Amino acid sequence: MAEGLVVAMTNAYADMSDPNRVTLDWTSAAGGTVDKDVCDNFTSAKGEFEIKPTWIEGYIRSIETIPGALGVVATTPPTVNYNAYLNDSYGYDITQGLLTNRSATVAEKVVPTSPIYVKDELTLVVSGAGSGKTGRIIIDLVPDTMVR
Repeated sequence: MAEGLVVAMTNAYADMSDPNRVTLDWTSAAGGTVDKDVCDNFTSAKGEFEIKPTWIEGYIRSIETIPGALGVVATTPPTVNYNAYLNDSYGYDITQGLLTNRSATVAEKVVPTSPIYVKDELTLVVSGAGSGKTGRIIIDLVPDTMVR
Protein backbone atom coordinates (compact mmCIF):
# COMPACT_ATOMS: atom_id res chain seq x y z
CA MET A 1 0.00 0.00 0.00
CA ALA A 2 1.24 3.49 -0.82
CA GLU A 3 1.75 5.96 1.96
CA GLY A 4 -0.50 8.97 1.95
CA LEU A 5 -1.27 12.20 3.76
CA VAL A 6 -4.25 14.55 3.53
CA VAL A 7 -4.03 17.85 5.42
CA ALA A 8 -6.86 20.25 6.24
CA MET A 9 -7.09 23.45 8.29
CA THR A 10 -10.17 24.91 9.98
CA ASN A 11 -9.09 28.53 9.52
CA ALA A 12 -8.80 28.13 5.77
CA TYR A 13 -7.34 31.58 5.25
CA ALA A 14 -4.43 30.73 7.58
CA ASP A 15 -4.29 34.40 8.55
CA MET A 16 -3.92 33.53 12.23
CA SER A 17 -6.87 35.76 13.15
CA ASP A 18 -8.42 32.80 14.91
CA PRO A 19 -6.94 29.62 16.36
CA ASN A 20 -6.17 27.08 13.68
CA ARG A 21 -6.73 23.36 13.75
CA VAL A 22 -4.54 21.41 11.36
CA THR A 23 -5.73 17.84 10.73
CA LEU A 24 -3.36 15.24 9.30
CA ASP A 25 -4.98 12.02 8.03
CA TRP A 26 -2.25 9.53 7.20
CA THR A 27 -1.86 6.06 5.69
CA SER A 28 1.33 4.09 6.18
CA ALA A 29 3.40 2.45 3.45
CA ALA A 30 4.16 -1.28 3.30
CA GLY A 31 7.04 -0.80 5.74
CA GLY A 32 4.73 0.83 8.31
CA THR A 33 6.09 4.32 7.70
CA VAL A 34 4.97 7.76 6.57
CA ASP A 35 7.34 10.53 5.51
CA LYS A 36 5.33 13.38 3.96
CA ASP A 37 5.61 17.13 3.70
CA VAL A 38 2.63 18.74 5.48
CA CYS A 39 2.13 21.85 3.32
CA ASP A 40 2.46 19.92 0.04
CA ASN A 41 -0.54 17.83 1.08
CA PHE A 42 -3.06 20.55 2.03
CA THR A 43 -6.50 19.93 0.58
CA SER A 44 -8.38 22.76 -1.06
CA ALA A 45 -10.20 24.76 1.59
CA LYS A 46 -10.95 27.95 -0.34
CA GLY A 47 -11.73 26.63 -3.82
CA GLU A 48 -9.75 26.13 -6.98
CA PHE A 49 -7.70 29.33 -6.57
CA GLU A 50 -6.38 28.47 -3.13
CA ILE A 51 -2.74 29.23 -2.51
CA LYS A 52 -1.23 26.50 -0.39
CA PRO A 53 0.88 27.63 2.56
CA THR A 54 4.63 27.09 2.41
CA TRP A 55 5.04 26.80 6.19
CA ILE A 56 3.12 26.40 9.42
CA GLU A 57 3.25 29.31 11.86
CA GLY A 58 2.01 29.72 15.41
CA TYR A 59 2.18 28.20 18.85
CA ILE A 60 1.22 24.55 19.18
CA ARG A 61 -1.06 24.33 22.20
CA SER A 62 -1.95 20.64 21.88
CA ILE A 63 -1.58 17.65 19.60
CA GLU A 64 -3.95 14.70 19.53
CA THR A 65 -3.27 11.33 17.90
CA ILE A 66 -6.25 9.20 16.95
CA PRO A 67 -5.71 5.69 15.58
CA GLY A 68 -7.78 4.64 12.55
CA ALA A 69 -9.05 6.15 9.32
CA LEU A 70 -10.41 9.70 9.66
CA GLY A 71 -10.28 9.37 13.43
CA VAL A 72 -12.47 6.25 13.61
CA VAL A 73 -10.58 3.84 15.86
CA ALA A 74 -12.27 0.70 14.51
CA THR A 75 -10.87 1.17 10.98
CA THR A 76 -7.31 -0.01 10.20
CA PRO A 77 -5.65 1.31 13.38
CA PRO A 78 -1.86 1.30 13.54
CA THR A 79 0.27 -1.15 15.49
CA VAL A 80 0.55 -0.61 19.25
CA ASN A 81 3.28 1.85 20.26
CA TYR A 82 3.74 3.41 16.83
CA ASN A 83 5.68 6.68 16.74
CA ALA A 84 4.91 10.03 15.13
CA TYR A 85 7.21 12.99 14.67
CA LEU A 86 6.73 16.52 13.33
CA ASN A 87 10.10 17.40 11.86
CA ASP A 88 11.15 20.92 10.91
CA SER A 89 13.17 21.73 7.78
CA TYR A 90 16.36 20.67 9.62
CA GLY A 91 14.96 17.24 10.53
CA TYR A 92 14.46 18.14 14.21
CA ASP A 93 11.35 16.75 15.93
CA ILE A 94 9.68 19.91 17.25
CA THR A 95 7.60 17.83 19.69
CA GLN A 96 10.77 16.41 21.27
CA GLY A 97 9.37 12.89 21.38
CA LEU A 98 5.94 13.70 22.81
CA LEU A 99 4.28 11.63 20.06
CA THR A 100 6.15 8.35 20.57
CA ASN A 101 4.65 5.05 21.76
CA ARG A 102 1.09 5.98 20.75
CA SER A 103 -1.96 3.85 21.50
CA ALA A 104 -3.62 1.78 18.78
CA THR A 105 -6.99 1.73 20.56
CA VAL A 106 -7.67 5.17 22.08
CA ALA A 107 -7.06 8.80 21.20
CA GLU A 108 -4.26 10.48 23.13
CA LYS A 109 -3.78 14.22 23.56
CA VAL A 110 -0.56 15.90 24.60
CA VAL A 111 -0.35 19.44 25.92
CA PRO A 112 3.24 20.70 26.08
CA THR A 113 4.25 22.33 29.38
CA SER A 114 4.78 25.50 27.35
CA PRO A 115 3.46 26.11 23.82
CA ILE A 116 5.82 25.09 21.01
CA TYR A 117 6.50 27.91 18.56
CA VAL A 118 6.82 26.90 14.93
CA LYS A 119 7.40 28.92 11.78
CA ASP A 120 8.69 26.32 9.39
CA GLU A 121 7.79 23.65 6.90
CA LEU A 122 6.87 20.47 8.76
CA THR A 123 7.22 16.85 7.72
CA LEU A 124 5.08 14.15 9.27
CA VAL A 125 7.13 11.04 9.99
CA VAL A 126 5.44 7.91 11.33
CA SER A 127 7.24 4.66 12.14
CA GLY A 128 6.23 1.23 13.42
CA ALA A 129 2.60 1.63 12.33
CA GLY A 130 2.24 -1.53 10.25
CA SER A 131 1.45 -1.86 6.55
CA GLY A 132 -1.52 0.12 5.23
CA LYS A 133 -2.54 1.41 8.65
CA THR A 134 -4.20 4.77 9.24
CA GLY A 135 -4.39 7.52 11.80
CA ARG A 136 -5.26 11.13 12.43
CA ILE A 137 -3.22 13.85 14.11
CA ILE A 138 -4.86 17.11 15.16
CA ILE A 139 -2.62 20.09 15.86
CA ASP A 140 -4.14 23.10 17.63
CA LEU A 141 -2.27 26.30 16.80
CA VAL A 142 -2.75 29.85 18.02
CA PRO A 143 -1.04 33.03 16.80
CA ASP A 144 1.74 34.44 18.95
CA THR A 145 -0.37 37.49 19.80
CA MET A 146 -2.83 35.23 21.65
CA VAL A 147 -0.17 33.45 23.74
CA ARG A 148 1.63 36.30 25.49
